[in-house]
Amino acid sequence: MIIHPDLRPFLQRYFSRFMAAYFLSIYALAATFWLVWHTYCKACTRETVFPFSLFTLVVIFVTAHAAVVRGRNWGAWLVAGFCVGSIIIALPTYAYRPHIFIYSSALLTSLLALLVLNSTKYREMRVKLFEYRQQRKADKAAVAKRPKVRRARR
Repeated sequence: MIIHPDLRPFLQRYFSRFMAAYFLSIYALAATFWLVWHTYCKACTRETVFPFSLFTLVVIFVTAHAAVVRGRNWGAWLVAGFCVGSIIIALPTYAYRPHIFIYSSALLTSLLALLVLNSTKYREMRVKLFEYRQQRKADKAAVAKRPKVRRARR
């Protein structure tokens, strides 16, 4: 396998920020999910709605982070929307007297994830990933323009 020469410096510079944003936002989402199901939805049926809602959130969340890796800016906006949504949904659960550690960690990790998403290095990483995406698109177009060589069958 051929490794691109820019990959190692890129990962050394940006991988920690990407993983910090990923794990902070996934913990914020998980803590908010727990708060919702233990405060607002105490009487809800958990046999059908619970796994479906969890599966839907995870699929959208993973798709958003995959979009960021592929150089799409809407993925970062979707992750930021998840974090803002976590804050908005978690704040009113205080009236139900939730577990204080989960409540405060849901708010703290959401805010920290937004801080990492807004950091200079994370923005630089998104610009670099967008440039790589444009480069891949140009390379693909160049390969498509090349004349195809047909080989004789034996």
